[in-house]
Amino acid sequence: MTITLRNVDFETLQVIESLKGLKKDLEIEKIPNDETLEAMKECEEILANPQKYKSYQSAKELIEDCLND
Repeated sequence: MTITLRNVDFETLQVIESLKGLKKDLEIEKIPNDETLEAMKECEEILANPQKYKSYQSAKELIEDCLND
């Protein structure tokens, strides 16, 4: 059995994922929405070119930078 999920929230996804324990042949097809796809591409870009992006040694440093902008 295959369940296809489109634009579903995290809580619903967790419930569906928990059903896998009850039905071993359950397959869940997750289709990300456009916003998620864009975020995934941005993440891949950051991982591929970390030198182009700011980094921080601590959360305090990050917060201070945000407050100073």
